[in-house]
Amino acid sequence: MSTSENAARLSTLAAQLSETIEETVKAGEVAHVPREDLTALVSGAVKLYATAAEETETDVPVIDSTVSTTQAMVVACALLRAHNLNPFDLALWFSRTAGSSR
Repeated sequence: MSTSENAARLSTLAAQLSETIEETVKAGEVAHVPREDLTALVSGAVKLYATAAEETETDVPVIDSTVSTTQAMVVACALLRAHNLNPFDLALWFSRTAGSSR
């Protein structure tokens, strides 16, 4: 499969997955999603986002307006804890990447 075919496939899958996630959340069925699947999904999204942001050196919107502040902070804290990072570590990384988000 070519790079452009992979990108097109990923785009289609992302749209389908986004719709399925919204339906699952609205139906209150999140508890039925295996933890391993959530981990794989977030891990893949993080890898894709970080690679896109670093390779393009542009501001890539990380979330859309449907994500609440609480939801964003829950994920941000979970990502920090996953690597045993603290607010000081975050401040160092934030200053490193702040220039690319302006």
